[in-house]
Amino acid sequence: MFPAFLRRVPVLAVLVVVEVWARPEPETARVMKAREVVLREGPEESAELRVHPGFLTTLAFESGLVPGSVKVEAPERVRLLGAEGRVVVLEPLVELAEGERVRLGVTVTRGGASMHAVLVLVPHPSEVDGQVRVAVALPEKLAQVIAPTEPRAQSELLKLLLSGAVELGERLVGNQLWATLLPEGVDAKAPWLYRVGRQRVLAIPIHNPEESVPWEPRVVRLTSASLGPKPVALPIHMRAPPLMPGESGWVLMEWPLKDETMAFRLEVREREAGRGVRLEREGR
Repeated sequence: MFPAFLRRVPVLAVLVVVEVWARPEPETARVMKAREVVLREGPEESAELRVHPGFLTTLAFESGLVPGSVKVEAPERVRLLGAEGRVVVLEPLVELAEGERVRLGVTVTRGGASMHAVLVLVPHPSEVDGQVRVAVALPEKLAQVIAPTEPRAQSELLKLLLSGAVELGERLVGNQLWATLLPEGVDAKAPWLYRVGRQRVLAIPIHNPEESVPWEPRVVRLTSASLGPKPVALPIHMRAPPLMPGESGWVLMEWPLKDETMAFRLEVREREAGRGVRLEREGR
């Protein structure tokens, strides 16, 4: 007779073999990537996004999303965790098969118009797109609504005001600008127009109410007959964005209107139709 522990050896060996045979292959480690893609209008796919279960993919759009417009083609395979403002969060529920493509439809707004575009979710053996910045290629109908200014170096006056060396709201190099002030969801006071030589900077004091969410201006449109028939998008600046609930700060922009009696309409918002302030002045 074999000792009891020896009689158990064949059984243990079989169990070990079965366990090793049943153990899944170790998964290749995946590298999280941050990248930028460009959204183009139409039914054609704009870009591929690499996804995998166990990893969230966050999309940050440069233009606002139309509420309820974000749709995943196969929600049982990729879940839409959230889509609000300019951010979309996706959670893959299963691993996509090689060659599988799941379409993600979005509609964004800009300049009062909207455009629909398609992104496609795909698998990848070693990489996952964790953070994706989504730029928007303006179609002709949007380009006719917004005419952005060409990027250029900041003026010395703007740099001075952003540096904090000058106390904003003082008459050292500026005075209050006469205009009708219409706050929407934030508190605002009369703006100041600062001048040094030919340089002009408009500064607007903003207060974000206690009960609100963080606020940061992203949509700035100036309409004036002196600038042509289309609204002009102005670059916006802050010393330390965003404004948290209960905080106050200044938004600044280089001001293109040299005639201080010219009629204009200025909109400063966190997103299309979002919280912000309007300035309006009728011509004299």
